[in-house]
Amino acid sequence: MSTDEGTQKFLSESLTRYFDPHFQSCMAAIKTIAGHELHEKYKTGFLEFHRYITNPQPDFITKLRSDPKKEHWYHLMVNGVLGNVQRSFSCVLYHQGRLSNVEAELMTAIRGYNLHDKLGAATMGLGDSSILDFEYQAYVLAYRRCLDQFAGAMAAFFKNKYSSFRTLPAFLARRKPETVARLISDIHGKYVEHFEFVLSEGGVTSVRDRLAHYEFVPAGCVNISARGVVLVGGGENLNLNGDNSSLTEILSKKTDILYECIAEIIQSFIQSTSKWEVSKGEREHHYPMNKSI
Repeated sequence: MSTDEGTQKFLSESLTRYFDPHFQSCMAAIKTIAGHELHEKYKTGFLEFHRYITNPQPDFITKLRSDPKKEHWYHLMVNGVLGNVQRSFSCVLYHQGRLSNVEAELMTAIRGYNLHDKLGAATMGLGDSSILDFEYQAYVLAYRRCLDQFAGAMAAFFKNKYSSFRTLPAFLARRKPETVARLISDIHGKYVEHFEFVLSEGGVTSVRDRLAHYEFVPAGCVNISARGVVLVGGGENLNLNGDNSSLTEILSKKTDILYECIAEIIQSFIQSTSKWEVSKGEREHHYPMNKSI
């Protein structure tokens, strides 16, 4: 049997095993128990990026993949967005979902005891809510990780290893093509103020840095009073001004903003690199000896 025949036989047997009903049933069981899939509304940006790099494949991608010395930049960028960033964003969503479920279950259980009727004007802190703390901390760390990995994926386009979302504009200020770098930097400036809880700036230590380096940052303390049950304090400074916000509501907004930032940068990246390639092709057509582009 030739090498090609052996390869074909191996592939055929592998596909047969893969599509065996028992194997498929096992795969479905694994997904049910341990899988986590992005909600449709959070897939669009990643799907757009996948389409852009494959259908048809941009010239700069083709050149990277065909050059053994530069191919790693392709992998850092593409796997960075579709692998690292997408998976880390999924992790953010997972911990947000866990927090939401625990918070809802906790509030329902406490309200069932009608303790607020016995408190009068008093306020009491109640019980152990450590799981909320653990999930909140995991959420914060995943959020920061997602941003830094996204910075790394974008930096790979400029053939550079860089992984700080906080200082990304300083890095981009020295990169070419300038049109692509400038648009990414502009969108960064639009969103960065929303990420203060994971990015330390101006001497203010972020929640992320506090819990990663200095202290245990809780999600909040369960308080009950005549007005009801709420979480107070914690990393989000919940309900210190009588606003009666839930942790679920606050983190849901943060997650949406994170996705909007990623999706907008991806969209801008696609548009700006597409224009850059057209412009680059036109210049090379008119000036075939110019190798500086």
